[in-house]
Amino acid sequence: MLLKYSMDKTVYFQTLAQYKYNPGILIRAEAGTEVKAAADGKVTAVSEDDDHGTVIQMDLGNDYMVTYGQVTDVKVKAGDEVKEGDVIAKVSEPTKYFSEEGTHLYFQVNQGKNTVDPMLLLR
Repeated sequence: MLLKYSMDKTVYFQTLAQYKYNPGILIRAEAGTEVKAAADGKVTAVSEDDDHGTVIQMDLGNDYMVTYGQVTDVKVKAGDEVKEGDVIAKVSEPTKYFSEEGTHLYFQVNQGKNTVDPMLLLR
């Protein structure tokens, strides 16, 4: 793990040379590594974001949403039903905001409007 979830205290972001809250986790991975769906769900959006590059958002049901960032070669589109373990993208080179941290997958979980520590839910 490159950076842990932290909404109760700030963590240091090396590229930005500042402390910030981190609403997701950064999982160290080589560029080109396959990104697999963490759970069954429906893709709600594929978009671009300055911080996290290409971003995939999925609705898992029961008011849970997941966001995958720092991805490329996206294999899904909005409306697609995805099964746990399906390849949905590949890890991209980091955006300029994470150049010092290196290549990684950004992963965020929301329950309603609140973020949740993904490590509490991942198996």
